[in-house]
Amino acid sequence: MSSFAWSYLYTLAAMSVAFVGFSSLVIVLRQTMGGEMSKLDTLITRTFIQVGFLVAGGALLPALLTLLHLGEMATWRLASAVTAVPVLVFALTYPVRRKSASGVRTPVMIWIDSLVILGFALLLGCNALGVVVASGPGPYTAALTGVLFVSGWAYLQAVNTLIRHHRARGGQ
Repeated sequence: MSSFAWSYLYTLAAMSVAFVGFSSLVIVLRQTMGGEMSKLDTLITRTFIQVGFLVAGGALLPALLTLLHLGEMATWRLASAVTAVPVLVFALTYPVRRKSASGVRTPVMIWIDSLVILGFALLLGCNALGVVVASGPGPYTAALTGVLFVSGWAYLQAVNTLIRHHRARGGQ
């Protein structure tokens, strides 16, 4: 595998870990605003931490598989299959888990975010099976990057919602 692919994956892992730390600021922000953590706040924070570590682990997985002396094609296919499972489970379950935690209908944007992440899970599955796309580092890194970017966008949506709810309750 090219050194560019390794560098990219290591950078993606570092960005994901930074995202985990940054996303935990929701807890601090919520407490600074004078409120207790609701079930939804806890779910959102835990979700962003999970997704960040999922992407970080996924970014490191091909290097681990290479150390096990798998061939290049086997490395990308196995890494894609292993990573696709939690991404798929997340995309399929998050809207329902969010509704359960909040007690209200899941917003349309959450459904859209979940559908986009589902698309990245399907890309990983295609890369694992060698269908629709040629198996390799391109589809793998594109899917992981996409999951991280959608999570970053969703994080900004969550913070915006938190601030709007605080202001609606009479906050500054």
